[in-house]
Amino acid sequence: MLDFSFPVMAAWTNAAIFAAAGLINFTAVKSVRAVYDRWDVSPGFYRPLGLVEIAAAVCLAVPSLRFWGVLLAMPIFFGSVVMLLDHRHYTYAASVVVMMTGLIAALLAVPSAPEFALVTPHHGLVQVAGGSQAY
Repeated sequence: MLDFSFPVMAAWTNAAIFAAAGLINFTAVKSVRAVYDRWDVSPGFYRPLGLVEIAAAVCLAVPSLRFWGVLLAMPIFFGSVVMLLDHRHYTYAASVVVMMTGLIAALLAVPSAPEFALVTPHHGLVQVAGGSQAY
């Protein structure tokens, strides 16, 4: 059963944002390289950042890994805000802060302890992670 609560939607929205940003950074689009060069960021920085962003997106999309996705995403958001404020892009920094609040809301979508296990034995049956049906 799909859950369309605000925390889950916030997690999925942030996952989509991080997937897009990760692909843009990892593929090293010319405009991204130009911005990083103009802001004195190391030329090899965008590819590892892209990989971490993609990992955060995957973790945010998987309920049992969502906590780890938040842990990966928060420093990226914080660094983005600091860099944007340093270069006087206040409106962009404010939008990243709004996305950070969505990430905090995504913490509410982290499943409870029994749902963390991928497969949990339950009275001789196998229960799938996050599911309420035993198989």
